[in-house]
Amino acid sequence: MNLDSSKPLYLQIAADIKNNILSKKYKPGEKLPIENALSEQYEVSKITIRKAIQKLSDEGFVKKVQGKGTFVTYQKDKLLLNKTSGFKEVLSTKGHSAKNEVIQASFLNADENISDKLSIPMDTKIVYLERLVWEDNEPMALDKIYFENDKFPDFITKLDDNRSFYQILEESYAIKPKNSVLEINGISANSHQADILKCNIGDPLFYINKISYDENNKPIHYSITTIRCDRITYVVFNNDTTTTNEKIKS
Repeated sequence: MNLDSSKPLYLQIAADIKNNILSKKYKPGEKLPIENALSEQYEVSKITIRKAIQKLSDEGFVKKVQGKGTFVTYQKDKLLLNKTSGFKEVLSTKGHSAKNEVIQASFLNADENISDKLSIPMDTKIVYLERLVWEDNEPMALDKIYFENDKFPDFITKLDDNRSFYQILEESYAIKPKNSVLEINGISANSHQADILKCNIGDPLFYINKISYDENNKPIHYSITTIRCDRITYVVFNNDTTTTNEKIKS
């Protein structure tokens, strides 16, 4: 700490802890040292530490949990709804490590709902893929994907935790989505969702139904994705005259 600075000590401490968070010395979800430890580390009173922590809490960098301590919060990433790329591609461009853990890969016969979504006859053989999307070693989304087996033969054998669904489509089948239609709703996490996504029961989640289309406007896949709201902000960028000159800040 710079005792000769006109900047109050609690602001200097808050800035130092913030730098440690941004540099990932303190990682998202990690508990900060207790007040006594921070007081000794910075050689200031616990009152000064409390003011610094409150400053960080007001700015959304930490969250105080009664009886448990102070935890580093997740800094939400902004995703453009207009983009057809997958989570892994988007998160990687924002400096995150990302992987897709395959939970289930099996064959099903299309029911009425799936046949309607994919514009295929009832009982058509489809591939069902369920995967958990990880960001920086923490689960952030559960993805359930349905697509026609005949369009992507041997797809299951090509599954790889280090390759996204869209990477496999492009690299193995030379197919890249042209556009997508998304329907977004909000739900509260039930016990199963809370357990698999490592959140609390009742936490808000995005619930997204998505159909991606190829260049001929034929459905490629239908998916249902459940995403933690504390990890992602979805942004819509319109091309009309009122928003053309606006820029999205990541």
